[in-house]
Amino acid sequence: IAFGTGKYFRFSQLRRNGKGVFVITLWESLAAAVLVTLVMSLLFRLPLSFSLLLGAISSATAPASTLMTIRQYHAEGEFIQVLLQVVALDDAVALIAFSICAAIVQAMDGDGITPSIVLLPVLLQLVSLVLGALGGHLLSRWINAGRSDEHSLVLALAVILSITGFCASQDISPLLACMVLGAVYINCGGNERLFHLIDRFSPPILLLFFVLSGMRLDVPALKVAGLIGIVYFFVRIIGKYLGAVAGCVLSHSSKPLTQYLGLALIPQAGVSIGLAALGQRLLPGQWGTTLSVIILSSGILYEMAGPACAKLALVLSGCIPSSKQDIIENGEQSPAVSSADLRR
Repeated sequence: IAFGTGKYFRFSQLRRNGKGVFVITLWESLAAAVLVTLVMSLLFRLPLSFSLLLGAISSATAPASTLMTIRQYHAEGEFIQVLLQVVALDDAVALIAFSICAAIVQAMDGDGITPSIVLLPVLLQLVSLVLGALGGHLLSRWINAGRSDEHSLVLALAVILSITGFCASQDISPLLACMVLGAVYINCGGNERLFHLIDRFSPPILLLFFVLSGMRLDVPALKVAGLIGIVYFFVRIIGKYLGAVAGCVLSHSSKPLTQYLGLALIPQAGVSIGLAALGQRLLPGQWGTTLSVIILSSGILYEMAGPACAKLALVLSGCIPSSKQDIIENGEQSPAVSSADLRR
């Protein structure tokens, strides 16, 4: 998931959109994180460690649902370009925020915050980012040397798993490093063929990921986390939308972006589930289980409501012409949309 997200960090597009994308991403991510943390700690009087981790996880957005909606309706335009970059940067912000909050939580459970507790994970994360960048550069050279599809896939998996293995051995998240790996690869001349190969290879692995995540869903714990989960579901949506509006206003974005971008940032799965698994190990017993239950159960709701809201945002922003929407929904074909495109 993280490696695939990296391909949307094209430097040419980021330079063209300027700092506006970064401003929007910071506001929509951190607004949700701060709002969720405050509500959980002040309204429900929950432990600060639990509230911090839940807030950090709430800043993440699932790019897959939004991307599939864009592909389904062949949406295009400035709104789409900004949305793709915000969704990609969003997960990077979430991972950094979670790493910081995790260090604080570990310090709270120990003897306080010391330089080694804060600096060591940061240094190890920087080393992993360097390895990801180096791996992306080497991978772009190896893949562009005329390799077959099978050989390219083996090389890519070897690099991804090597970086992941290093991160696992140092007990740090591999997500940022793999995201850098994908970003450096695509910016060093790599083509998207490799991402398509991994997309065809990964469905069984992603299926196992979600099955194993579902196995951690403690259904009886829903009674305890029920109200907290419902409040979390709505508070995160409010934080995302208001943060996106504020970011767009500060960056002087167009009216469609200001009004509708927040609607396309609702889905949450993938990265957030991975972070919930990490958070469950950081929190003691009941609170770790409660955190996992909230993220898993709300993720189901987000994946149901998210694509519908993303489609609504694309329609209202004018990215999906009414004629193209009718073609796809009715299964009809026009010269502008080939049958191959519809199948994709």
